[in-house]
Amino acid sequence: MKSALLALLLLAQSAPPFDSAQGKPYDSAQGKPYDSAQGKQFEVASVKANTRGGGTTRRIEAQTLTYLNVTLGEFVMMANDVRRYQLAGEDWVISNTSPNRYDIVAKASAPATEQELRAMLAPLLAERFHLKVHRETRVLPVYVLAPAKGGAKIKEGDGGEQYVSPDPRGGFRYQNYPIGALAATLSLMRSVGRPVIDRTGLTGRYTFNANLQDLPPGASEGDLKAATIQSENTVFSALETQLGLKLNAAREPVEMLVVDHVDRVPTDD
Repeated sequence: MKSALLALLLLAQSAPPFDSAQGKPYDSAQGKPYDSAQGKQFEVASVKANTRGGGTTRRIEAQTLTYLNVTLGEFVMMANDVRRYQLAGEDWVISNTSPNRYDIVAKASAPATEQELRAMLAPLLAERFHLKVHRETRVLPVYVLAPAKGGAKIKEGDGGEQYVSPDPRGGFRYQNYPIGALAATLSLMRSVGRPVIDRTGLTGRYTFNANLQDLPPGASEGDLKAATIQSENTVFSALETQLGLKLNAAREPVEMLVVDHVDRVPTDD
């Protein structure tokens, strides 16, 4: 159960916070890969449309990346180091509920870091999907996540495993969890409806319990995941009461990654 919940709640954590982007993303229109990947590409890669359905697999280990039943938008975000709210394009590409899903199993010629493997997706997507993107800045309505009066009501983590698990009382327990990831999760919530920018100044990893959307105790894993994104229950008062954090409305420039062209069917392996 931990792994499935992490897949939902930590998905956007794969990109850095908006205010501190790390590295240089790949621009398939210019053919420039991440500096961190130093021009590396996968030695072998299988890229196919998913026709089997079933569950989603997300696994990165040693020199191999295995992602099955995943949207194309997620691969584009990984390759270009952006969060979902920074991605613009056709709905079938960028929506996390898109029925168009793909399987990628790719192996580097030598052990590589997770960041390097993600970066190697960029030339692979350009080759197999003919992906072309560009970056532009748009001024968007956002929420700024900041400490409420009296300060945050969370405690430092113990440095151990990072995970999210259901709280028997309702909601979730977040263990050794970065606040930037919480901001990314809030950005996905229908009841928030805007990108959330982390300006808390909380740079460590923290442990806390939160039931921001009044989720019922004893709910199944599937119900919890769906409710986290789809619930209309407002999180604003609960966020301040439970965690000592608040959301301030603002308009800010946001760097966007715009998908100019991508094929729905990848070329053969």
